[in-house]
Amino acid sequence: MATEVVDIRHFGAGDFAALLEAESIAWAKSLRWDYTPSARLIAACLADKRLSGYALVSDQRIQGYSFFLYEDQKGLIGNLFVEPNGSFKEHALILLDHVIETLKATPGLRRVEAQLPHFGLQDLESCFERHQFVAYLRRFMALRLKRRPRSSMLLAESPHATSRSSSTALGNFIIERWERKHDEAAAQLLYHAYRGHIDGEINDQYRSLQGSLRLIENIVHLRGCGENVPQASLVAVHRPTGKLAGILALTAVRPTTAHIPQIAVSREFQRAGLGIGLMEASFRELERLGFEEVSLTVTDLNANAVRFYKRLGFETFRTFGAFAWNRPAL
Repeated sequence: MATEVVDIRHFGAGDFAALLEAESIAWAKSLRWDYTPSARLIAACLADKRLSGYALVSDQRIQGYSFFLYEDQKGLIGNLFVEPNGSFKEHALILLDHVIETLKATPGLRRVEAQLPHFGLQDLESCFERHQFVAYLRRFMALRLKRRPRSSMLLAESPHATSRSSSTALGNFIIERWERKHDEAAAQLLYHAYRGHIDGEINDQYRSLQGSLRLIENIVHLRGCGENVPQASLVAVHRPTGKLAGILALTAVRPTTAHIPQIAVSREFQRAGLGIGLMEASFRELERLGFEEVSLTVTDLNANAVRFYKRLGFETFRTFGAFAWNRPAL
């Protein structure tokens, strides 16, 4: 029977139940992530016809789907998943081609971004290159907390801290919990720290203060990368000036696995040990809470970060592609 690509809004949420279950299994197996909350949210959006995208139908069954979102003049390919059978790459490319053509034909759209962790970069690169996207290799890395090397730069507990406060002293810096009052300064820090950075080419939210603030809101407050762990989401403050010097957001993606969706240190305070200081303080709290491992993603071209994480004991367990397209100037 012929394979068809159909507007996702022609179906009900129940039509995707088996596919969403298969996707949840894939996230758990390959990405160490409990996708159940996201699958429920997607099902609710499908039921309300709030998603734009396509379903791939073969043998009278939905065997794959992809949806996309609009953010001002940018399109985001939010997901691409197909049943893991012998035709999964072929099916993925069929869906992807339809999504990209739709986005590029949207009036006023100037940019399209995608990060699709179910596929290796090489699986999708030919389709994205045909549509003039730039491709970037990204890594999923993970660290077993009890096996991590103990650094000589471990922080001493602040004399004013309790065992539950996550407040720690590091020279002229104080490490404390990330609270809502820190969000605006954190956005400023991200915007300045990521100027000219490779990740700004992948996600243009880093290129503006407003975008950086949206990124923080999504990560820390809206479950964009798992459930925030407030005890282990930390900031570093420079005591002499009161400036925010570093940030680390920490989420739970399954009961024993935490994830670092964002870590950054102000350029003014780099090389002061703040990165490892924030991580060690956060990791100790994670161990106390019963977590066994922590994961993160990093762009392969960010070689210094990759080396830093390897020194801490992180190991790559999956690679995937990130892709970006900008409409050529007239």
